[in-house]
Amino acid sequence: MKTPSEDLWKLIHSLNISEKGYFVKFAKRHSPEKENNYIRLFDAINSQTEKYDENEIKLKFKNEKFIKQLTSAKNYLYNMILKSLVSYNDDKSSESVLSGMKEQYTILFQKTLFDQAESILNRAKKLARDEDRFTKLIDIYKDQKNFDYRKITEPDFEQYVEECKKEELDILDKQKNIAEYNALYLRMSSIFKKTGIARNKNDIKLFEKVMKDPLMKNESHAKSVRAKNLFCILNYLFYYCTSNNEKAFEFAQKRLALIENNPDKIAGGMKEFLYALSDAIAMSYNLKRFDLCISYLRKQREISDKTGALSAGTPNFLEMYFKSYSFELNIYIISGYFNEGLKIVDEVQDWLKKYSGRINKSEELKVIYSIAYLYFGAGDLSKSLYWLNKILNDKSENRLDYKAFARIMNLIIHYELENYDLMDYEYKSLKRYLTKKDKLYEYENLIINTLKKLPDINDKKERIFQLELLKNEIILKLNSSEGSDIKALDYFDILSWIESRIQSKTFSDIIKSNSRIKLSDLNF
Repeated sequence: MKTPSEDLWKLIHSLNISEKGYFVKFAKRHSPEKENNYIRLFDAINSQTEKYDENEIKLKFKNEKFIKQLTSAKNYLYNMILKSLVSYNDDKSSESVLSGMKEQYTILFQKTLFDQAESILNRAKKLARDEDRFTKLIDIYKDQKNFDYRKITEPDFEQYVEECKKEELDILDKQKNIAEYNALYLRMSSIFKKTGIARNKNDIKLFEKVMKDPLMKNESHAKSVRAKNLFCILNYLFYYCTSNNEKAFEFAQKRLALIENNPDKIAGGMKEFLYALSDAIAMSYNLKRFDLCISYLRKQREISDKTGALSAGTPNFLEMYFKSYSFELNIYIISGYFNEGLKIVDEVQDWLKKYSGRINKSEELKVIYSIAYLYFGAGDLSKSLYWLNKILNDKSENRLDYKAFARIMNLIIHYELENYDLMDYEYKSLKRYLTKKDKLYEYENLIINTLKKLPDINDKKERIFQLELLKNEIILKLNSSEGSDIKALDYFDILSWIESRIQSKTFSDIIKSNSRIKLSDLNF
């Protein structure tokens, strides 16, 4: 039996309160029925908060005629909601204003009111020019050609032709320039989504190949504010992925300033500022500027709540907002306040459930890893395993870095639980995975080889000796490293875990003793 589609249920539950209220008014205006069946169906589906239950809908309306053609009714309601959303968002952006002016121009031109039509067109051109809406400008210049022949006899026609040609070619050049930068951005993003942070020379070469493009030599090659924005993003991604956090933070701040100074020329406006703020959050976090990171997080959420940006529900914005949880969870992790961090896990779980399939898989895996880490630090190893298994069972090629360390943490947990019979299998599985994915670095090898030895050592002093040996080898490795192995410590604080075993203290207490972050700093 075919499973009923949940598309309508998902669409209805993506609407915010204002959009739902507007739909009801829209449906009443556009339906001749005294008792609008579509509104009743909408309300019934809206009331199903957990999941869509078609049998419940059929039972509720069993005496109604429209229920016999429920599939058609659902399709009609789905399209009606989309139309209401188009109407709801009309005149809320410069894009809508320009589209409206285009319609006004067309009507006036068809009525041969040429002077009025040209006046509307010139106003549209100014607005599009002021806000760098190049695709709209290209359409406007096409319409402007309708007036060219009417100007042939004017004395300054030659100058007019040259100016039009120059402006149109300039617009096309800027649009081409944006397309080229956007292609570079997509290539860089693709490498990042698959690889994560560069850990070897081959990874670095992939990122460097994008940066060798002539457009990335300096900012002067970016011919518009939108292109400069992409130039900043590309530099940010490159330096972040190659572990140069200072330079990455420099470009994150540069991008924030660019958007603040040119809010109308950046597609997305306030939302784009929030995305840039998200990058600044990431870098202040990586640079251990946690006071600044927390300040940025608060600003981000304050703006989103005030502007209602979250209700737009666009995938990129959901990802950005979701990242704020990722950073918040990780600040609790690196400060050792695991139990305090668990207090927001329910809220994060609600997000994972509510936006399932709409959150970027890369960010989702990262947050799931953080939740597993929190439970590990809090000593709830069974729940930590539960969340780690979500990562271990993921078949995508996203975030191989987190998947590698999820397997290492999994091995550590089995050691903590004294599941020694399982450890040999887990060790072999981990070795195979890291080798296959080209993630078996010397750093990881030191850790897992020691973990393999420990179950066979009964003498406590000998175990401590092996752990101290591992600690010294890791410290030596980190001190001789160029940065990639130091970055690996961010995935899991193996040194604090070793120290907790040596001193017979909790993982949490060891991290707290080494952290400068106070609990009072974490009141978001």
